[in-house]
Amino acid sequence: MQKHGPIKAKAQGLAIRQAVADVDLLESGTNTSAETPRREVVVPGGSFAVWKCQLALAVTQASFVVGSVILKSSLKYVDEDAGEVFSPIVYALLREASAAPILLLLSWFMAGGTYPKQGDLWRVLLMGGAMFTSQLLYILGIELSGVTVATCMQPAIPVFTVLLSIGFHMEQGNPRKLAGIGLAVAGAICMVAGGAASAAHGHHVTDQEASNMLLGDVCLLANTFAMGIYYILSKQMVARYPAICVAAWAYVVAATCMAIAAALFTDAADWHFPRSMVLPLIYWILICSVAGYYLVTWAMRHLPASQVAAFQCLQPFIGTLLAFWVLKEEPTAWDLGAIGIVAGLLLVSTDKRDIDTQSVLARIKRMLSSRHQYLSKSIQITLWPGDQRH
Repeated sequence: MQKHGPIKAKAQGLAIRQAVADVDLLESGTNTSAETPRREVVVPGGSFAVWKCQLALAVTQASFVVGSVILKSSLKYVDEDAGEVFSPIVYALLREASAAPILLLLSWFMAGGTYPKQGDLWRVLLMGGAMFTSQLLYILGIELSGVTVATCMQPAIPVFTVLLSIGFHMEQGNPRKLAGIGLAVAGAICMVAGGAASAAHGHHVTDQEASNMLLGDVCLLANTFAMGIYYILSKQMVARYPAICVAAWAYVVAATCMAIAAALFTDAADWHFPRSMVLPLIYWILICSVAGYYLVTWAMRHLPASQVAAFQCLQPFIGTLLAFWVLKEEPTAWDLGAIGIVAGLLLVSTDKRDIDTQSVLARIKRMLSSRHQYLSKSIQITLWPGDQRH
């Protein structure tokens, strides 16, 4: 008697989750003897772990929106007459240079002296570079376009994440995913075009302000692409290293890149940091950087990259409400492009075929390769013990 489709799919899902648990167990103890009892393992796909990850992601995305509103509302208190200047590069540098040592200290206490292998250094560098690009462009986008557009653009991140995973052969493309990508990109383009068209429709925006909004929208679109790269790379890294270490390494690279950018593109006046920006900076360091990026990276170990990125869809709703109530920003008709972004997001994130199966197989291959080398050495010592004498 043949199994029904849903029953078979459920059985396959259970098999995948059990495989993840077995690989985690085998990778965690290389010297486990036969007498060692099998310890209980929390299956990453289990409901308990999933809801904890999803709750952490929801809180993290809400904290990002609150940080954006705090940052935008504090900009109007910058005292330019006193020589104060808000430099996005300086602000981002202070954020990353402060968060990096905190994350490194936490990684030392939580994971000990863990370092990336030589073969993973390029991933660490690229991951940190993507974080640097994403954070700098996001702050520029908020300054030029406002919180509403910045938050409405964020749901493009899961779409780019799926697109990149298909390009890197981490996930199979299908009509459902491609349709979602098309819808979300169309919505994002609509929002980008709205920045330039607002001046022509008499929304009390000057030509210079419209040009700045267009530049800000382009920065935000590039920000989402860079964040997609970060998600893909961090998904690969958390399969090998603790999440806190992955977040710390990325921040060290990002802070280094930001320091180079600050040395090249700032002058002495840019370093007259506004007093009104001190509290927003502290919030972004502790909440958005240290807590936020650690939670996102931790959730990446238990959830597919596309699902983690899908929680970006919370930002438009929270951000638009806060911008309307706190900043008095007025959404325009062009912001309806967010509907296309969210619709595409739903098509992409609800696809039941994710990249976990291939991830498990890759980890099994790496594990078997290391075990094969270890067993070969053990057999050589056992069969030819004389060769080991001094």
